[in-house]
Amino acid sequence: MKEEIIFPRKEWFLETSFPGVRRCKADAFRIQKEIYKGRSKFQDIYIFESPGFGKMLALDGIIQLSQADEFIYHEVISHIPLLSHPHPKHLLVIGGGDGGVLREAAKHPLKEIYFVDIDKQVVEVAKKYLSFISQGVFADKRVKVFFTDGKKLVRGHKNFFDVIVVDSTDPVGPGKVLFQLDFYRLVFDALKKDGIAIFQLGPFLDFDLIVKPTCRKLKELFTYVNPVRLPMPSYSCGSEYCFVMVSKKINPQAIPEKEIARRLRLRLTDKEKSLRYYTPSMHQASMAMPKLWQLAK
Repeated sequence: MKEEIIFPRKEWFLETSFPGVRRCKADAFRIQKEIYKGRSKFQDIYIFESPGFGKMLALDGIIQLSQADEFIYHEVISHIPLLSHPHPKHLLVIGGGDGGVLREAAKHPLKEIYFVDIDKQVVEVAKKYLSFISQGVFADKRVKVFFTDGKKLVRGHKNFFDVIVVDSTDPVGPGKVLFQLDFYRLVFDALKKDGIAIFQLGPFLDFDLIVKPTCRKLKELFTYVNPVRLPMPSYSCGSEYCFVMVSKKINPQAIPEKEIARRLRLRLTDKEKSLRYYTPSMHQASMAMPKLWQLAK
């Protein structure tokens, strides 16, 4: 008889699984140091340090980021839509209270950056204990901060934003409303005629469960719907994670790599040196899907 493996709760963080929403698979991370544990009005917040991953943030038992790989997530979800747009000036970031999307977006010459998150406590805790992520970006004069329901802010800004980034949690708890068709309609209305949006979606392991049905909803509204691939070693997803980028009139796959490289060089100038994952070639490669993950035409 094989000996049962036991994970002492004080020594290990066992990630929560949502049957029917994500695969019934849980990852375990050794807790080297507990940094913060609390509950906001909306969710449990937990920050700890783990060997190999560094500082990690979990909300309602689900890993949101690790110090070792957060830059992959934040560079992809920010630079791909911004550099796919010919001249973005007004950006909206929904969610992403850790400040990672803002950090990357602020490298662009944007006129205004609207940030909205329903949970102020996540932002404050991340500023204090995970300052390496936001790097002081909330003090940028272009950033306008709102602590409210993202749907309310979007509803009040029709035909206003060039790019919208929805950096939500999983489709449970406070993030559930950001996966519904009525929210996608609001995003459509808030974008200008050449607007682009990108949504955090989930693991490609849940292609039939989450990715494909969500893309089907978005195709009712947007001309172009493109899944975006990225590796996320700290996520319980087999390392293949998915965003989905949508546009009213711009086909992101038709933009030549040379044009992406030109925009990157002109917009980020010396800030391009700070990028650790994103390149123009990765921009294009992220939208190349293996056969089993291609959306039906």
